[in-house]
Amino acid sequence: MSYDRKTQAKAITVNACKLCNPLGASLVFKGIEGAIPLLHGSQGCATYIRRYLISHFKEPIDIASSSFSESATIFGGEENLKKALRNVISQYQPGLIGIATTCLSETIGDDVRLILHHFHQENSDSKQPIIVSVATPSYQGSHIDGFNAAVFAVIQQLAAGGPKTKLVNLFPGMVSAADLRYLKATFADFGLDLMLLPDYSETMDGPTWNNYHKIAPGGTGVEKIKASGRAQASIQFGLTVNPNQNAALFLAEKYEVKSYQLGLPIGIKGTDRFLKLLSELSGNEIPQSYQAERGRLVDSYIDGHKYLFGKKGGSLR
Repeated sequence: MSYDRKTQAKAITVNACKLCNPLGASLVFKGIEGAIPLLHGSQGCATYIRRYLISHFKEPIDIASSSFSESATIFGGEENLKKALRNVISQYQPGLIGIATTCLSETIGDDVRLILHHFHQENSDSKQPIIVSVATPSYQGSHIDGFNAAVFAVIQQLAAGGPKTKLVNLFPGMVSAADLRYLKATFADFGLDLMLLPDYSETMDGPTWNNYHKIAPGGTGVEKIKASGRAQASIQFGLTVNPNQNAALFLAEKYEVKSYQLGLPIGIKGTDRFLKLLSELSGNEIPQSYQAERGRLVDSYIDGHKYLFGKKGGSLR
C-alpha cells in the first residue's frame, strides 16, 4: 500500500493550551488595575498558562495558585484556597484578586462562593481586597469562553446602579494590546468617557521598567467597573458571544443600560457602523481624520480594482 505524506492525517489540536478556559480568564484579570489572577487547582495549571502568556506577550506575569495536593484532591481545596489568598494579600497587596477554577476543583465540586464566605468571616477584622470568582473548567469551551465568562463575572459581581452618566461601556473581546490602545484613542477623539473591560494594553504591553513592579501598572480601575451600571450604553464586540456570558446584555437587563451588539470594526461596513454609533452616543460628528482615512481606503480599492477584480484568494498567491 502506497503512502503519501501530503495526505497524512494531522491532529486538529496543535496547541492544547489555547483551548484552556482559565487562560482567557487570567488575561481578563490582568486587564484590571491592581489585580492578581489566582487559579484554584493544581500548580501545573498556573505554570502552564503563565508560560504560554509570557511567551506570547514577552512580559513578566504572575499567576497565583492554590496548589492542590493529593489530599486536597480527595477532601477538597478549601484550606488551600484560603492559604493562597492570605499569601497573595501578604505578598502583593492587590486591589482585586480574580479566582478562576480549573478542571480539578470543578470536578471534585469545590464551592468557591462558600469558601470565600468562610474566608471573609475568618478575616473580618483585617482589610481585604475585592475578590471575584468565575467557574472556568477546561473540559468545556475554549479560552474565549473563559475570557467572556470572566468579563461577565466581573460585571455581575461589581457593577452597581444609580443615576445615569455619559459613560460608555465597551467589551471588546480578546483583541491585541495595540487594538485596545487604538479603541481608547478613538473614544477620546469622540469625547466619550470610556469603561473598557478588560484593558491589558499597558499591563501586558508596557514600556521597559527601571524598577520591578509586583503588579504591572495599568488596567481598568475598579471604580470605573462599578460605574458600568450607570452608563448610558454598552457595546459588545462579537456577534457569537453566548447570551449567558454577555456583559452588555446583563447590564441592559439589570440596570437598563442600552446594549449594542456589533461585530469587530474590521472593513468598511463594520467600521462605519461602529463610528456612526460613537457619533450618535457622543453627539459629535465623525472626526475628519477618520473620514480621510476611509476615503484613502476606498481610493486604494479603486486604484487596484483592475488588478484584483474577479480574483480569489488562491489566484493571488
